[in-house]
Amino acid sequence: MTQWKAFLEKSKHFLLVTFLMVVTFCYAMFQGGFVSWFVFFAVSPFLVYALMFLIVRENILLVERKIEPMHIERGQSAKVFITIERKTRFPFAYIMMEELVDSEELVTAKIQNSNAVKFVGFRKKFSWHYDLENMPRGEHRYLGVTLVFYDFFGWAKKIVVAEKEQTILVYPRIREMKYTALQTKYDVGPMMSPYSIVKDTSMAVGLREYVPGDRFSWIHWKSFARTQTLQSKEFEDRQSSELMLVLDAKKSSMFEEKVELVASMLQMIVQERGDISFISAGEVTKVFPVIQGEKQLDQVMYHLAAIKPTENVKFRFYDQQAFKQVATLLYVTSDVSNEVLHTLANIVKSCICFVVAKQPPMHSEFMMRYKHIQIVYVDPTDFYDLFTEVMKP
Repeated sequence: MTQWKAFLEKSKHFLLVTFLMVVTFCYAMFQGGFVSWFVFFAVSPFLVYALMFLIVRENILLVERKIEPMHIERGQSAKVFITIERKTRFPFAYIMMEELVDSEELVTAKIQNSNAVKFVGFRKKFSWHYDLENMPRGEHRYLGVTLVFYDFFGWAKKIVVAEKEQTILVYPRIREMKYTALQTKYDVGPMMSPYSIVKDTSMAVGLREYVPGDRFSWIHWKSFARTQTLQSKEFEDRQSSELMLVLDAKKSSMFEEKVELVASMLQMIVQERGDISFISAGEVTKVFPVIQGEKQLDQVMYHLAAIKPTENVKFRFYDQQAFKQVATLLYVTSDVSNEVLHTLANIVKSCICFVVAKQPPMHSEFMMRYKHIQIVYVDPTDFYDLFTEVMKP
């Protein structure tokens, strides 16, 4: 269908040019005189050029797209630089260039100078750039570039689509957060700290075989000098429980803020050399085991950049084997219900429920029933003192 449309468009312009040539020639023949023949000879070069314009086949050899910066977070701006190289040097009066995108979010974003008009002439290589402002989070895909070539008066037009697929990944915005260790004291007799985010790396209790992903500082270099085998230090866990972060990916007005909160928490914990696992509870459940380094964190950030809200969350707590070893669960949501609280109370030893909302949620009697579930209101505009709020009695 597209090929037929292009053929009809080209035929229409070819018939128009032919018709103008015949009309001007007939006018000169039948009218006679200096004026009529002057009009014919003045218009003929442009008509001949338009006819050659339609006959010459134009091919695009190269399309390059460069996006700066490479790492873009939600709300930031970016510059897009396009370079195009064509095969022939046939002179075109001017061309119009337009990007083809497969992303509704990118289309609705504010785009400046995305459609460019260039005077080409005999040049084989030309470029232009435009700005993207207030980029939305997500995975946005470019399909290519549409080039529309024109003659001097618009009698002839040629459309060439140059395919050049490229993906822009816009990450969630990382908010600054003040780190406050969630543990207040170490094991003392039967007493244990309620939360454990950071592994105590001051006490090495043994050695184990090196596993890819272990930190560089964990390698035991003395044993490596003796055996030429990489071994990592084994540290004492002050609490033998697992810490897990869960994102409720249900569609809501605070969805972007929930994603930003999760991304900011993971970034802060990894920077503080903490260990944490993560579960994305959406249409498809995605589980990330213990996140210890930048490589594993990048995988999670890629997922958070591409994740989309869903109407129906197909995630059930009691179906997940991982929760059997979880003692502390960090649950990020925008709407806490009695059903969710009842389920959490039955599967974990302790839980911090972060509720992202414009107004603090009302604490019902049902919420007060479970002493081991702490509900923390999160201001969507400020995450800085969030962990300080958690430690308040």
